[in-house]
Amino acid sequence: MNQTTAIMFSHASMRVNSTPSTDQAARQPTRQATFIGAILAFVFIFLGLVGNILLITTILSVKKLRTNIINIFIVSLQFNDLLNIGFNQFFVGLSYANHAWLGGRLICHLVVYFSTVCMGCLLWHHCLIAIHRLIVVAYPNLLRRMSIKTYVIVSLVITRVLPIICCIPSFMKNSISNSTSTQALRCSISNNLQIYINVSILILLPNVIIIFCFLGIFCHVYRGSYSSRRTTKTSAVSVSHSLRREIRITKMFAVLFTLFFLGYHPYGFARAYGKRRQLHPDIFVLLTLLYCISICASPFVYGIMNNQLRQECMRVIFNCWHCQRIDDHNRYSRHRLNSAATRALTAVNDTGDDGQASSSRLSMRDLKSTAERKKNSKVVLFNNNHV
Repeated sequence: MNQTTAIMFSHASMRVNSTPSTDQAARQPTRQATFIGAILAFVFIFLGLVGNILLITTILSVKKLRTNIINIFIVSLQFNDLLNIGFNQFFVGLSYANHAWLGGRLICHLVVYFSTVCMGCLLWHHCLIAIHRLIVVAYPNLLRRMSIKTYVIVSLVITRVLPIICCIPSFMKNSISNSTSTQALRCSISNNLQIYINVSILILLPNVIIIFCFLGIFCHVYRGSYSSRRTTKTSAVSVSHSLRREIRITKMFAVLFTLFFLGYHPYGFARAYGKRRQLHPDIFVLLTLLYCISICASPFVYGIMNNQLRQECMRVIFNCWHCQRIDDHNRYSRHRLNSAATRALTAVNDTGDDGQASSSRLSMRDLKSTAERKKNSKVVLFNNNHV
C-alpha cells in the first residue's frame, strides 16, 4: 500500500513539474513558422534597405528632386524606415532564426523604444504629408504666404520630437517587462499608461487627421472637376491636367498609408490582445511579417506610382554601372602600362650597355608620357556629375 501511494505521488509530481515546460512550449511559435518567417523577413529587409538607400541617394543627388518640399518629407520618412528596418526588424528576424530572443536585455529594451518611436514618426510623417497635400490642393495661397524653410523645419521637428516625448513615461518608470514574451519572442510594454499614450497620440490621432485630410482633398478635387466642366475649353484642359496630377500624387500617398495601416494595425492590436494568451503564437509571426513587408515595400510603391522618381532611380543605377566599367577599364590600362614598363626595364638590365640603357629609359619615359596624354585627351561620352 505504501509503495502504491509513493508511486502515485511520484507520478503526480512528475506531471506537475512537466506542466510549466509543456505550457511554455505551447505558447511559443513553432519552428516551422519561425524558420519561414526568418527567411522571408531577411529577404524583405535586404530589399527594403537597398530600395531606401537608392531612393534617398536619387533624391539627394538630383537637384530638381531635392528642391521639392514633398521629396524632403519623403527623404525624412525613408531615413526613419532605414532605422526601423536595419535595427528593429533585423533583431526580430534574428530572434525567429534562433527561435529565441538573441541580443540580451539591453537590446531587447532598445528595440521596444525604437519600435515605438519609429512607429510614431512614421504615422506622423504620413499625417504631415497629408496636411501638406491638403494645403497644396485646397489652400495654395496659404502656402505662398508661409516661409518654406521655417515650415519644413518646424514640421520635421514635430514629427521627430512628439514620439520621443510620448516615450517619457517608459523612461521614468520601468514600463518594459524584464522577461521576453514567449509568444512574440521579444520584450513588450507592461505599463498601461504608456499603452494608452501610444494608442491615443501615436496611432489614433494621426490616423484620424490623415483620413480627414484625404477626404478633404478628394472632395475639393471632385468639386474642381465639376466646376471645370462649365468653363471654357482651354481653361478646362489646364484645370483638369493639374487636378489629375494632384489626384495621382495623393493616390500614391494614400496607397502608402493604406499599406502601413493594413500591415501595422493588425500587428499592434494582436500584441495588445495577445496579453491574454488567447491567440496562437504563429499568428504573431504572420502579423510581424506583414508589418515588415509594409515597411520595406514603400520604395517600390514610389517607383511604381511616380514616373519621375522611377526614371531618376534608373538613371542613377545606369550611371553607377557605367562608372564601374570606366574604373575597370582604367585599372586594366594602368596594369598594361606597368607591364610594358617592367618589360622595358628588364630589357635594359639584360643589355648591360650604358648608352642603350639610357635610350631605353628615354623610350620608356616617352611611352609613359604618351599614355598620360592619351588618358588626359580622352573624350567624356557621359556626364556623371550628378552620380
